[in-house]
Amino acid sequence: MKKAAFLIALFFISSTAFSQIDFQKGSVADVLAMAKAQNKLVMVDVMTDWCKWCIELDNKVYAKKDISDFANANQINYKIDAEKGEGVDFAKKYKIQGFPSILFLDGDGNEIDRVYGYVPAKDFMEMMQDYNKGINTFSYLKTEVEKNPSNIEASLKLADKYSMYSEMDKAKELLNKIVEMDGSNAGGKTDDAKFRLVLFTEKEEKAKQLEAFIKDNPNSDQLKDAYVALSETYFYDLSDMPTSEKWFKETLSKFPNDESVGSSYGQYMNQIAIGFADKGTGPEDYNKGLNFIQTALQYVAGSVNEASSYYIQSKLYYNLKEYTKALESVDKALKIFDRKLYRDHKTKVEQQLSQK
Repeated sequence: MKKAAFLIALFFISSTAFSQIDFQKGSVADVLAMAKAQNKLVMVDVMTDWCKWCIELDNKVYAKKDISDFANANQINYKIDAEKGEGVDFAKKYKIQGFPSILFLDGDGNEIDRVYGYVPAKDFMEMMQDYNKGINTFSYLKTEVEKNPSNIEASLKLADKYSMYSEMDKAKELLNKIVEMDGSNAGGKTDDAKFRLVLFTEKEEKAKQLEAFIKDNPNSDQLKDAYVALSETYFYDLSDMPTSEKWFKETLSKFPNDESVGSSYGQYMNQIAIGFADKGTGPEDYNKGLNFIQTALQYVAGSVNEASSYYIQSKLYYNLKEYTKALESVDKALKIFDRKLYRDHKTKVEQQLSQK
């Protein structure tokens, strides 16, 4: 009896842990014909073999049973590499600007909607469900706002669509209208609109407005994102590491167990470490880089960014002529993400070891 229960539990774990979306093989034309015959949408994942967020999407979204079950039952699913075969022309036709790009097409190849980048599982499920129902798509939201310009929720969603399609002036216009319509934030969306408007600014002005937003909106559901954006702005846009570190520490303190906050801080640590790997002048710099990597690994464990940490660690060990450790680190990176950049570095390390 115990053995039977164990086998049932093992089956359940296997079926949930290793669920996966069934991506169709064949040409784009084949997949569109299948969708048309079955009267279903096609979800096209436009990816590349070097795209780390494509790997994260595979591991943390597509592998979830509820998502794979819904996708397999309700739509046709297809992956295409934008740099190989007919993917090159496909990417040009649909004006793909980044990876991953997830397109939803009808059987004639008309675009229903799209999303850029990594989308958390909960949001991804809601998006699939909406698009399969024909709601909250670009055209749907435009119609809703045309019918009722005072619909703040639809206006906010439409502004996000305009931003995604790089129609920034239309996005700003809608966001400013939301602020005008509900200055007191009675509907709970004005702070969302204000935060998005801040993100349209640049460098010093962006940092200034983000600090003001944090001060003026302590209860906003955008507060966490504002803290992260401010921390990243000081580092990536203003090259002000001390101020960035200060805000990152405050962000980590305020949101101690948040995965997205930890991921952002881990990537920040990686960026500092790669600076020591690429521009360091001796062992002291390389060892400083290794210290930053040790911190990064505490925050990126279990994500594709862990591969970046191990790759940078390997480069630092290589610079220190510790080739055995360099090989161990790059092997860890490749186990997470089989990337050409990492394979080439491994070859370089192995060449050094062969000369010993």
